Amino acid sequence: MSQKLVEVVRQMLIQIFRPLVRVLLRFNVPFHEVSEILKWTYVDVSSKYFGLNGKPPTKSRIAVITGLSRAQVDAQLKVDLFNADQSHRKWHRAGRVLTGWVEDEAYRNHRGQQIKIIPLESSDEPDFKYLVEKYSGGATIRSILDELLRSESVSFDPEGFVELIKPYYLTENDPDDIQNIDFLGLSTQYLLETIDHNIDPERKGPRFQRIILHDKLPKSLANIAESYARKKSQELANDVDEYIEHLIQHSDLEEEQDLLPYIGVGIYFYKADENHNEIHE
Repeated sequence: MSQKLVEVVRQMLIQIFRPLVRVLLRFNVPFHEVSEILKWTYVDVSSKYFGLNGKPPTKSRIAVITGLSRAQVDAQLKVDLFNADQSHRKWHRAGRVLTGWVEDEAYRNHRGQQIKIIPLESSDEPDFKYLVEKYSGGATIRSILDELLRSESVSFDPEGFVELIKPYYLTENDPDDIQNIDFLGLSTQYLLETIDHNIDPERKGPRFQRIILHDKLPKSLANIAESYARKKSQELANDVDEYIEHLIQHSDLEEEQDLLPYIGVGIYFYKADENHNEIHE
């Protein structure tokens, strides 16, 4: 690498590591734990994606491109640190049901106000069963209800009525912040995968990736900007989510087809922290 590229990569790593290290330090994760995971990841990625002529790389090649010794490579290949947990599907489906409850016109009264208490099942009025069938993507009523009860987004009374407590899915009674860490891992993975795809000259067809950046906005107007971005982004997220789910529901899954493990769109709002002292020219 040229010295200029080395410097750009160094700055890129610092930009990525800074917010990540803040999170790690809050959770008391020491450096040596992170370094061991990074070592394993280097070997894992190189063994899966950096072979030659369609063949898996040898241990010697992995050692050369990672800078690790043969012994270190051999030790890392014998363990698997990654658990491909699918728990995120639960909170995604539960969140979609809540969004449907808030956005669906059928769940508003004649004055346009949100109906916050609905029956679990009913033949003559909007019910929770219909929400799950329409927005969860095939989950059962019980599983979605249990997940929303666990996150304290809804309550359920013995007479069979579900009450909306908060219009978003986030587990507050999670002392270890497991769900928030799961959000962090998935969101960062998908964003970096998209960027990696777009800057890799071996891959064709860039994926959609946009960022807008403004400076010198008065702090007094920041909340207005955020509120507008939130409203428009939620509308877009709902529209794309419903369209992709429509494609899934109307696809012919009876025939054997190759299925994507995941597909979607990520949207986030950002602004400088209050203690952000860096000057952008």
